Amino acid sequence: MKGGDLLIECLKAQNVRCVFGMPGTQNIQIYDSLLRCGAGVIDHYPVRHEYASTIMADGYARATGEVGVALTVPGPGASNASTGLLEAFTDCVPVLLITGQSESRFYHRHPSKMFHGLDQMSFFEPITKYCAIARTVEDIPRLVTEAFRAMRSGRPGPAMLEFPQDVVLGEGEALVPPRVQRAEDGEPDAAAIAWAAQRIREAERPILLAGSAVISGDACRELRELAEKLQAPVAVTRLGKGALREDHPLALSNIGGFLGTEALNLADCAVAVGCRFTSIDTRQWSLELPSPLIQLDPDEREIGREYSCETGIAGDLKTILRALTEQVKTGGAVAWEPELQGLRASFKAQPLLPLLPEIREALPDDGILSVDVHGIGYATFAEYPVLEPRRFLYPCIGVSLGHAFPAALGAKIAHPDRPVICFSGDGGFMMGCCELATAMRYGIDVVTIVVNDGRLTAIKGAQRRACEERTIDTDLSNPDFTALARSFGAWAECVEDLGSFKGVLEAALAARRPAVVEVRLQDRSEEEVMGWIGWLRDGPLRE
Repeated sequence: MKGGDLLIECLKAQNVRCVFGMPGTQNIQIYDSLLRCGAGVIDHYPVRHEYASTIMADGYARATGEVGVALTVPGPGASNASTGLLEAFTDCVPVLLITGQSESRFYHRHPSKMFHGLDQMSFFEPITKYCAIARTVEDIPRLVTEAFRAMRSGRPGPAMLEFPQDVVLGEGEALVPPRVQRAEDGEPDAAAIAWAAQRIREAERPILLAGSAVISGDACRELRELAEKLQAPVAVTRLGKGALREDHPLALSNIGGFLGTEALNLADCAVAVGCRFTSIDTRQWSLELPSPLIQLDPDEREIGREYSCETGIAGDLKTILRALTEQVKTGGAVAWEPELQGLRASFKAQPLLPLLPEIREALPDDGILSVDVHGIGYATFAEYPVLEPRRFLYPCIGVSLGHAFPAALGAKIAHPDRPVICFSGDGGFMMGCCELATAMRYGIDVVTIVVNDGRLTAIKGAQRRACEERTIDTDLSNPDFTALARSFGAWAECVEDLGSFKGVLEAALAARRPAVVEVRLQDRSEEEVMGWIGWLRDGPLRE
């Protein structure tokens, strides 16, 4: 069997259903193997820029929990795709980048002298859980298995595999290994569980903090059961949004926002479940956590890494949470309820931001919102309630501008029967709008809302605050986004009166084809629009 054919068979065994990428000299034989495996086995979606390949794979993976796969040439193709791999690494998303490479007989040459030259192992090792080169045909099953095992064990994360042309074209015999299943950990330490349960029982106001590992570890139900037994509120990290339905009476907003911060100030015990405590979630680690802190995590290296904890338990979160729930006492709402009522009243007293209520109303519980880095987008962490896990996509740690549209396309391919909305600013949408061609070619009917205020608002606001009101190059010369979308063949309408937004959004969703809703805000003052961005103000409620 040819190496390329063996690679495709190994991907099929791992339940890969689609690949995002762009063909080129060093990967055309992999593409030929993909073509010959037949239609409907592994679908291919060609992108217009490799930047989109890994981000579409990222959106697919975030929306499903399965591995998203991208395929590019080495060198410039791979480096273009590296932003998506960086986002997958920082946000713990299982994305596999596959690249071709020149023949292995040239490997002794300096990479700078090779066609599409790049030392990809050195380039990608810092931002992947696994990175390897196939040296022989017989290597392929082992490397694919090891890559998927890395991506599916502990906290998920990305991997990268490189295939020289001679290995892809070479002949060899090797067995196709079975699907790598998520490893199941053994029973948690009974003494640690008992100690943690005792400390929780002693607390009057325990609080639960939930991170992305609750979702990736399929432990959302167990989290809810513990919270309900304790009657303890739950604050989430940005990546943990959806771990508990945000219309649940115990749900707070994100940990570093107003509700989460104020609740932490009142709590006398915190149980952190699958939290990495990133700089953004903790406001550069200035956030104060109550003592005792009990940390539960699938990765023992995270225990006590950013904050000292009294008790740490590493392992499968479902198992740990079940054991802990059995041992804690039934809580009461007496200590928490009056305080939470007051906090929620303060939060709800602020004026509603435009667009977000209409988006929430337009999407069903299982609808997916992919949010880019822009003024109103920042507020979605606090003001857009997520009702199911994997229904909110955002580049939470890397925070790469332009992520939302390609990610939305990947999510829609994963869930063609669910409505998917991309919520983008003008700056972010311009970074990936060429993928409208991809959306049109394959009928990927994502609805994209483009907030057009003619500036990089958040960056301009940060410049004004940090540089004595001086700004540079944050005002934009935008195209007519409505006309641009129509030129691709997409459905498109422009909203200049916000009162008409709801009706236009409903029409866009009903169009059942790629659609763009341009919302023009150039008539709004900088001060008004910047006032919507919580982190530009001191002591923000809007987060």
